[in-house]
Amino acid sequence: MRADLVTVLRAEAVASGARIHTGERVESVEHGACQDADLVIGGDGIRSSIRRVVDPEVGAPTYAGVFTASGISTGRAGRTDSFNMIFGRRGAFIHLTAPDGLVWWSAQIAAPVAPDPRTIGLAEVQACFAAEPTATQILRRADRLDTVTLTEVLGPVRRQHDGRVVLIGDAAHPVGAGQGASMALEDAVLLAQLEAREAAIPEALANFVKVRAGRLGKLARTASSNRDAKIAGPVAARMRNFIMPLVFNRAYERATGWLYDFDPGTLPARLDVS
Repeated sequence: MRADLVTVLRAEAVASGARIHTGERVESVEHGACQDADLVIGGDGIRSSIRRVVDPEVGAPTYAGVFTASGISTGRAGRTDSFNMIFGRRGAFIHLTAPDGLVWWSAQIAAPVAPDPRTIGLAEVQACFAAEPTATQILRRADRLDTVTLTEVLGPVRRQHDGRVVLIGDAAHPVGAGQGASMALEDAVLLAQLEAREAAIPEALANFVKVRAGRLGKLARTASSNRDAKIAGPVAARMRNFIMPLVFNRAYERATGWLYDFDPGTLPARLDVS
């Protein structure tokens, strides 16, 4: 899905007149392709090199105590119009049956010490969910892992712009909770609106950071709570497993309405991307 999203965005950028360069890591905005730009947007992820241009004192990302393993299995395992989440002793297991019958799954596993992703295989994931019949059934029908990634967190980025360079997406606020791409797209739309509306770029960037602060802060707190639930200790996990079936279906839609009902608006009619 991420590859499909990147393909669509890339095609739209080219159609709008953007020139795309690859294979070049930007370490400075005073040299190379950025040196003559009026506005530099750092959307280069949680390990951003542009971030240190804006905030030289910012710390490095750290391991969050959870790693994710994802893959595809055969055989239906639930409705095709919704995703399913299982809370196990070692973490959460999410699965979705696609219309073609394949099951997309992702396991979020608690581990106090960061493992080497290269050492994680299906056997290790199966062992983590051995007490969960549905997860075990799905994992037995998987022939490989597609990805294993470590979840990382980043302390607050105190400066998100310097009047010419601005950070968006995970470069500025790696929120987690499966919302990284969504927040980056919202950032892009709102930044374009403000840049088109304001007379000067520094004012546009200052307003952009101010406008986004509340929503992104709330999501960061939500993501932290979600992560804590997946790495809960034995007592907290038992309480969670007792409470979740009682309240989840009743409260989920109301509790997440602020996230999914948000409308950032549309892009300006014309963007100068030269």
